[in-house]
Amino acid sequence: MNTETLIPEREVQVQPDPRVIDHFHASAALYKVWSKEGHLHFGHWSWPTAPWDRKAMLEGMVHRVVHELGTQPGDQLADLGCGYGSSARLVAKAYGTRVDAFTVVPEQVKEGQAKAVAEALDVRMHLRDFRDTDLKDATLDGAYAIESLCYGKGHGKGDVLREVARILKPSGRLALVDGFIVRPPTGMRRRAVRTVEQGWAVPCFPRQRAFTRELERAGFTDIKVTDLSYRVALCALHGLPLMAWTQLQNLFTGKRLDPLEKAHLKSCLYGIALGTQRDLFRYLLVTATKA
Repeated sequence: MNTETLIPEREVQVQPDPRVIDHFHASAALYKVWSKEGHLHFGHWSWPTAPWDRKAMLEGMVHRVVHELGTQPGDQLADLGCGYGSSARLVAKAYGTRVDAFTVVPEQVKEGQAKAVAEALDVRMHLRDFRDTDLKDATLDGAYAIESLCYGKGHGKGDVLREVARILKPSGRLALVDGFIVRPPTGMRRRAVRTVEQGWAVPCFPRQRAFTRELERAGFTDIKVTDLSYRVALCALHGLPLMAWTQLQNLFTGKRLDPLEKAHLKSCLYGIALGTQRDLFRYLLVTATKA
């Protein structure tokens, strides 16, 4: 296993949005309140998981997604938008795979690679935009993304999907979860959606129909969509007391949040509210196979 952070072998063709880097840098402490292990996503609840066990739900989401890949020991996978590499390490350990993990945030690469080395896991952290992985054509058995493909461009996220299609082997699998817009928002709900997107530095949430069309154009088949909204609701509600506790701590310590931290917390609050708008917004699991 390569124990060093990988240096891209060729010039980066896609430059990451600096707003995304700034967001994750500014919100790092808040994310660690959510998950000290470094998971940057919602969790998946299923019986008999205790409703207060957020760590189990966060790890449960990783397993729910990766299960769809039909992963076997020795498979080579990509984690697209890996954050601190927490999910990548869990996958490598649980399934015996090699994982190439991509993030545009330098401190995430440093922390994730150090932990992968310490745990002797076959995880390689890349400081690189997942729209331009520099991996060879048709070399991966599977790819997954947990609340990260929303950082692609446009409603269909075609730039990301074309890159995934390029690096997957024929019959390779893609599995992802994300928040999807299922109908065009209007009025106050449109402003609410934009508030959430801006606070999380997301260009725009994917729209279900546009995303499915882009999957087909990229050469994917066997496309399946599963609504996990109710499965993530319980974990999402954990955000409310955590936000209240953060505000209370700041009140007593005199700490002042910077604008990006405030925007992040506002997006968290609005995001929970969006989750109640079933005709507008849903949390979906999407799977597909490269033809």
